[in-house]
Amino acid sequence: MNNEEAVLVRSAVVRRAGAGLRVRAQALAIALAAFAAAQAQAQDWVISVLEGEAVVVDGLRRVTATAGQRLEPGAIVETSPKTLLLRIEGADQSTYDLGPEARAMLAPAGFPAKNERAPQIYLLHGWLKGTARGPREAAGIVTPALEVLPFKGSVVLHQMKREHVAFVESGRVDLVERRLGSGSIAVNAGEFYGGEGARRGSVAARPAPSWLQTVPRSFRDPIPLRAAAFRDKRIEPVPLPGPTYAQLADWLTAEMTLRVQMPARFAPLVRDAAFRAEIASHLPVHPEWGPIINPPEPRPRRTTTGASR
Repeated sequence: MNNEEAVLVRSAVVRRAGAGLRVRAQALAIALAAFAAAQAQAQDWVISVLEGEAVVVDGLRRVTATAGQRLEPGAIVETSPKTLLLRIEGADQSTYDLGPEARAMLAPAGFPAKNERAPQIYLLHGWLKGTARGPREAAGIVTPALEVLPFKGSVVLHQMKREHVAFVESGRVDLVERRLGSGSIAVNAGEFYGGEGARRGSVAARPAPSWLQTVPRSFRDPIPLRAAAFRDKRIEPVPLPGPTYAQLADWLTAEMTLRVQMPARFAPLVRDAAFRAEIASHLPVHPEWGPIINPPEPRPRRTTTGASR
């Protein structure tokens, strides 16, 4: 083979390799687009049922909760003492029902995925019922004390200041006691888990009748999926005054994973003198706000003298 033939062969090989790379790049782009679309669909959440009053903090906005309202990841939803039910419904047909005096964050960031799925909701306080209704399992729930791993079926949680309980209505749920760092605990349909503080909890064959009387009545009635009714509607919730320090305090002082995200989200609120004063006076319990309140002084610029030519 002479030099000219060798050049032609190498050129053909390069063209074929380039074509192969383009095909693979196109396939990768299609796969990434499909993944992005799937992620976008998985994060499509709506308040599909509301019986009573509730408030949503979505980004910096604080608004009244409204049936048909779409929610972004990180939205904080808080119900009132008189709220009977607020349902958050996802595109994967998972539903999360909040009872009275519940405080929850949708799709919280920072928590590791389990079975390739990150938790769908964080329950800071109150009553929550999670149900997997679609073909896939629900992605899971986190509370200060427990983690519910991806599950099929239905589970009722009640997170209180010291006590935390779980009742499995149907299916099976694997719980992790987060404060103990232990393995998971299997809780089957009809069984009841109860724990207190950082002590190991226990599983009973059934809940006490007195506890069943405390479960929100709205959790006992089957309610069909309703998000489809709002698919083509644009709901604009009623705006409320921006969140105050007192209204955000429990989130600003929550566990580290949540707490460290708060300055990036709520830093603009320090323009308000009252909010800034509260942040400054409580700085020891959320020190990550220090650089926001007391930004470091810029370093003096070093000047260099160029040599004359």
